[in-house]
Amino acid sequence: MYWQTLVASSLLATGVQAGIGSLVMDGMTRNSPSVERRMEEIAKASLRSRGYLEARQTIQEATTGPASNVLLNQDGTINMTAWDQQANDACSIALSHLPEASNPSGTCVCYNLPALDNVTGTFEADLRLYQLSAPSGQFSGIPPQNIQVGLSYKGASVVVSAAVAPRQDDPSSVNANLKLLQTYLFVGQIDRTQMTGPLTMAQLEALVMPVVTLTAVNTLGQTVSTNVSSNEAAFVAGVFSQSIIMSDFNQALLAVQEELAGLRNGTVAFVLPGVQIMVFPIGLVITSVWLAIGVAAYGMGTIQRIAFREQYQRAVQRESKRAVAYGRI
Repeated sequence: MYWQTLVASSLLATGVQAGIGSLVMDGMTRNSPSVERRMEEIAKASLRSRGYLEARQTIQEATTGPASNVLLNQDGTINMTAWDQQANDACSIALSHLPEASNPSGTCVCYNLPALDNVTGTFEADLRLYQLSAPSGQFSGIPPQNIQVGLSYKGASVVVSAAVAPRQDDPSSVNANLKLLQTYLFVGQIDRTQMTGPLTMAQLEALVMPVVTLTAVNTLGQTVSTNVSSNEAAFVAGVFSQSIIMSDFNQALLAVQEELAGLRNGTVAFVLPGVQIMVFPIGLVITSVWLAIGVAAYGMGTIQRIAFREQYQRAVQRESKRAVAYGRI
């Protein structure tokens, strides 16, 4: 009887352990859509409650012409004098924090869109080339007026509509070392293949953000070129200048910073990790099954030890009685 019970309990424990092992391995080798969806909903709800995450909106509510902060003439065209002053002031402020240029040409650019039509995909672009520091390397000795500017887009194409001569130095400029070399006006068109569906502002901004390349011929007759970062001052005036476009990573980073600030000032209670079952119901099921296995194993062992003790006591009593009977004989 003892061995039958022991074998049965061993087989039961082995079967349950195999089932749990396969369940755990299944969870490690393939993703659970329900769990991932629930965790994603929890994360989004946490971000949305703090104002860091909003539903994605398409550009149908965006501008279909000149930006709202661009001054227009009475006939609806852009007031280029006012735009030139607005763009130059915004670019000077945005580039004032740069100690020197990030490329050997010693120049930096400021890129803005005075107008954008999100229905047809046409846009007007303004590119300003500034001299920030002295040329170095391959661009040493090359006059700024001999530098050619080229633009390449990921999902658009442009043509030069005008090249405005630089103005005289403005004594009220934020950075005295910043000198406007040339202003380029472009008319562009977003590729039709990119306009098949509604686009978010971030997607549209990526389509109209160019890669700026400067090309020149040095004193040795060699053609040299370099790329200029357009992120140093982009969309500081006109379209997108009043919009804040954040990536999912930056939104999550702001949420983490908010939680840390709440922990420091005591507005958010600290939760000790490891004391809560965050994955429900899989975590609860696995924990409960292992608890049941442990209780069953310890309980079965205790019962078997009690039965063995009673059996031993009965055997001792029988031997004692037998010894007494032999003694009397």
